[in-house]
Parts: sequence; C-alpha cells; structure tokens
Amino acid sequence: MEQIDFVTIEEQQRPRKRNQAAVAPSTRKPSKAPRQGAVREGYRRLTADIPADLHKRLKMQALMEDRSVTELIVQAAEYLLRNRD
Repeated sequence: MEQIDFVTIEEQQRPRKRNQAAVAPSTRKPSKAPRQGAVREGYRRLTADIPADLHKRLKMQALMEDRSVTELIVQAAEYLLRNRD
C-alpha cells in the first residue's frame, strides 16, 4: 500500500530550513567542485539590466558563433576600451 503524506498549504509555502546541526562539521565532506554560481579565479561577477531584445540578440549571436554570451560581452568591452580616444 502506498503512503500518502498530507501537507497543509501553509506548510508547502513555508521555506524549508536546512538542518546544519544534524551533521557535525568534522564529518562534512569538503566540496571538490566549485559551488554553483561561483566566479572563476581572477574574475568578477557583473550584473546589468539590458533590454530584452538586446539580450535575445546576444544569445542568438552566441549560439551562431558557438560561444557564450560572456565571451561576446568581454570581447565587446575589450574592443570598446582599446579603441577609445
């Protein structure tokens, strides 16, 4: 027979807390892979709000060139700064 758990709407909407006390610090495994969203060594994260159509064009160009949007933006910024008066 299958077990059915009944959860109230309030319980579903309540954010879950991770129980860090359940695992002693000495028994935690050190993470070998960089955490998701981590910035590579020597890099800085940049957040910018850009128009949706520009974002779409950047994504399409990156796909056509088999490159990342980050690579396109870095190349454009380097070009701009190199060619300033």
